[in-house]
Amino acid sequence: MPLFPQRPPQGPQGGPPPQPQRRAPGVPRVPGPSGDPTKSNLMAMFQTDDGKFDFDKITGTGKQVMDLYSQVSPMITKFFNR
Repeated sequence: MPLFPQRPPQGPQGGPPPQPQRRAPGVPRVPGPSGDPTKSNLMAMFQTDDGKFDFDKITGTGKQVMDLYSQVSPMITKFFNR
């Protein structure tokens, strides 16, 4: 028995087909050597419009990751030490 019988079915049960995900504007699609779309999209986030790597963006992102880790790691340590 469906949870909401008045609602039309969605998804694989006969509803409309799922829409493909769209890339953010300004992020070029650059295929990686392995053909892995996740890897190529990740690398494209750190490239300029002409395809060169933006090292300022790479170092800025690395700094943000380290700052986030330093803030979150004490909470994670407390959680696992219970």
